[in-house]
Amino acid sequence: MRRNVGVLAGGFLAFFSLNILNTSYSIVMALIKADLDLTYTMSGALTSVYFVGYAIGQVPWGALADRIGSRRVMVASILGIAVSTILFGFAQGFWQAALARLVSGLLGAGVFVPGVRLVSGWFPPEERGTALGIFSIGASVGLISSSTLSPYIANIIGWRATIMGIGLLGLTLTAVMWVTLKDNEAEERTGGDGDLRDVLADRSFWALGAIQMARLGANYVFIAWLPLLLQEEFGMTIVAAGAAFSLFNIAGMVSNPLGGIISDRLGEKIVLLVSFAVLSVASFAFTLVKGGLPMYLVILVMGWFINFVRSPSFALIPRLYGVERAGRVSGLQNTFASIGALVLPFLIGYIRDTTDSYWAGWIALALILGAVAVSALFLRTAPED
Repeated sequence: MRRNVGVLAGGFLAFFSLNILNTSYSIVMALIKADLDLTYTMSGALTSVYFVGYAIGQVPWGALADRIGSRRVMVASILGIAVSTILFGFAQGFWQAALARLVSGLLGAGVFVPGVRLVSGWFPPEERGTALGIFSIGASVGLISSSTLSPYIANIIGWRATIMGIGLLGLTLTAVMWVTLKDNEAEERTGGDGDLRDVLADRSFWALGAIQMARLGANYVFIAWLPLLLQEEFGMTIVAAGAAFSLFNIAGMVSNPLGGIISDRLGEKIVLLVSFAVLSVASFAFTLVKGGLPMYLVILVMGWFINFVRSPSFALIPRLYGVERAGRVSGLQNTFASIGALVLPFLIGYIRDTTDSYWAGWIALALILGAVAVSALFLRTAPED
């Protein structure tokens, strides 16, 4: 692990950049919603439309990483989403904002899947979950940074200047990524067998796809709607909601690497099964709490377990399907994840508009997470002979 410190640092920075660029708008959504005169459905759609582009980009970016390596792909992706984030700050209405988010998703899709490919090329199977966990700490730091800094800055200079400034930060960080990231010439650029028919016929592939849909979909339900819910249902100010939501991200900063470390020792299947079962209970529990300590504890549990499953859900891929196909298979799996992230935040917004309540949507989310916990039973954890 120590011999690849530069790779880990570059991956950490890429994940940090992607997440601060992608989520900086959500904590100030109340300001954006008022300024652009958005409905709740439109507000949810700004998250969903990002994942239309993100889903489209998964397989092409993954195939490109298999062909030319991860370094150039990841740097180009951050460069693209940084520019589109700046453009989002100029939006004067829903359709302009939605177009900027669509482009952000398409260009930002080239980080996670190539990152899995990078880890597969540099680290042996028993270290991949841990390495992905370290990468994912960057995601949590990015989320914490956006949830704590964006509200303060937006209250001073407005949401537009805040979003644009974060976009400029992303542009700057691409230069550092270019220096720290590197491809493993022996492993990273071997395209391998292009035939994926055996993968598509595998039951575990589809069970993992259901897990991916719920994993990222639920994650972005929390990211897109928790800050607004805390303000509207619990009466918090935008700054207080950002501070409460930071618990979600602080939990993820610890649980991301631990999920990888523990899955390297206990196996991915048991980690995924238990985590989604707990997430289902926590989502339902959130409809019962009235505020105070129980509310903070539920947010902490949500943040812990939704991040705990990220590394094992991808570390399993090169184990089952080989390093040489890790980019393409991860791209397909992240397409499932993107569909979940597209549908679930939009669904919560639609339910909020039609029922005038968040809680019906939260109960629906709890049922989905419970069903996905059951689907984890169908995963195998070793390649077929």
